[in-house]
Amino acid sequence: MFGERLTAVLERSVRRFPAESRALGAGRSVIALAQASVLVFTPASHLFVPVGGTETGCSAPVQAVSLYCLADTADRQMVSLVVLALLLVVASGILPRFTTVLHFWASLSLGQSVSLPDGGDAVAQVVTFFLVLACAGDRRTWHWQRPRGGDRAGSVWTGIAWAGWWGVRLQVAYVYLDSALAKLPVGPWSEGSATYYVARMENFGAAGLFADLFRWATGITLIALLTTWGTILAEGLIALFLLRRESRQAVAAAISAALHVLIVLQIGIVSFGFVMVGAVLCAASRGIDAYAPYWRGRLSRRPPAGLTARLQP
Repeated sequence: MFGERLTAVLERSVRRFPAESRALGAGRSVIALAQASVLVFTPASHLFVPVGGTETGCSAPVQAVSLYCLADTADRQMVSLVVLALLLVVASGILPRFTTVLHFWASLSLGQSVSLPDGGDAVAQVVTFFLVLACAGDRRTWHWQRPRGGDRAGSVWTGIAWAGWWGVRLQVAYVYLDSALAKLPVGPWSEGSATYYVARMENFGAAGLFADLFRWATGITLIALLTTWGTILAEGLIALFLLRRESRQAVAAAISAALHVLIVLQIGIVSFGFVMVGAVLCAASRGIDAYAPYWRGRLSRRPPAGLTARLQP
């Protein structure tokens, strides 16, 4: 009985799943532009440096398909320009069904070949893999176009796209949940003083225009407590809301954007922050798409009929 009900729920979910999404397209563009910023502002000589006496090799099967390994004899700066061009094509939104494959290849090339990757590279590899599946049913010329209507029930591409989107949701939710839980047993995080120490780290602390402001603010006990425990709470809420219904997904995207913009302003790590924002946009895309008409209606004072009730918690 339970199995039959579960099957019916899954079939209904797949049948109603919109295979095209402008919010997911926006997330793809944000991820691609964040990755492109690394190549624009960092020369290849700084991306490929010996670690432990050797550079990243090409021996593993996954590494072998990296563009840097396939063009091993070419100048790495030139290869980086090719990868940059691929990322800019992806960010433009053209032919999302096919450019997701290019995006995954570019992400894998960066993640597997760059000697000093950051956490965003690893997240981008996984997310862009699932995006290949999530965009399998997207037949638009540009991912900025309005999703087309029509019944796609029974389409195998819709089922693949549904599975890919759920892959993105589960993976991104896991990243945030794991990050929140990993902080709990760490002394400075559990005590509420982590942001105080982070802001004052020599090589990873507050920097830029707001450095003095963040050092002063985190020197206030209450603010240090709120920002430290607030970070853990925000990460936990993002993980929870990404797995909830439409309106909660939109809230998760808003929390993620606010959290990472604040981190960027405080300590930098720009590319990582915007890769995560883009990943959350992709994971919450169907919720954002469903909730957008509600806010457009509120702003124009003409809420779409029946939508308000459907989006209630």
